[in-house]
Amino acid sequence: MNDAAEEMRRRSQAIRRDFAIHRGAAGDHREDLVTNFLECHLPKKFDVRRGFAVSSDGWASKQADVLVVDQDNNAPLHPASSHELWPVEAVYALVEVKTQLPPSELKDAVDKCVHFKRLHRQFVNDGAQKVAESLFVIWSFDGADPMTIKGNLTDAVCNVPAEDRPDLVVDLNGLVAQAGSYLEISTLGQPNSEHRNRLVERYGADLSVLLPDPIKAFDLGANALLAWYVWFDSWLRHAGARRCDPVAYLPPEHHFGKGL
Repeated sequence: MNDAAEEMRRRSQAIRRDFAIHRGAAGDHREDLVTNFLECHLPKKFDVRRGFAVSSDGWASKQADVLVVDQDNNAPLHPASSHELWPVEAVYALVEVKTQLPPSELKDAVDKCVHFKRLHRQFVNDGAQKVAESLFVIWSFDGADPMTIKGNLTDAVCNVPAEDRPDLVVDLNGLVAQAGSYLEISTLGQPNSEHRNRLVERYGADLSVLLPDPIKAFDLGANALLAWYVWFDSWLRHAGARRCDPVAYLPPEHHFGKGL
């Protein structure tokens, strides 16, 4: 993982140099780096795509740099296009790719996160799904020192409800951070789990006092990518299958024809 992180940072710097006057193309190339990394390292049941997450009530995410989806149980609209439309229920995670993480870029990422997190989800409840949340990940190639990024990230999410915050942040320069739903579940356990029930017995129904507010951050140097990958992979493996209800996406009260 250290080698992979160093290679991606080197290639990102080359992209910055060679595409200095073509920022859109530079962004596409960096997204390719993340996509290729995830395709090579995630189990094949987790598919890595691009496009939009859409909800059954007609809303959509901002265009996603990278989506991690359950393709075994779902399919996109416009699959031949570079802008696929995935039911939000099929999406395990949305990854927002940045070169660096100054306050302006973090604000942009957090705004996209809030929009994504608030999309309506209507899963098929067949027992296969273990986690209802979808992760929002911020990925950066070459940010400032970790303490500066932590301060900027804290400022960016301090007025955002915990459930709408980004879940994981990784900067290949050393910082990794947890927030949002990931931090809650990893600290307190799943709702109604044995671990969380024991905490409720000990501390009462409000367990927010046990959570770092608003983020939990680490400076792991060359091990940042490894830590992030372990957290991300572990969450995916425990999330269970994702199944949307296609009928929920049909327009309500629409006339499709008549019986003969």
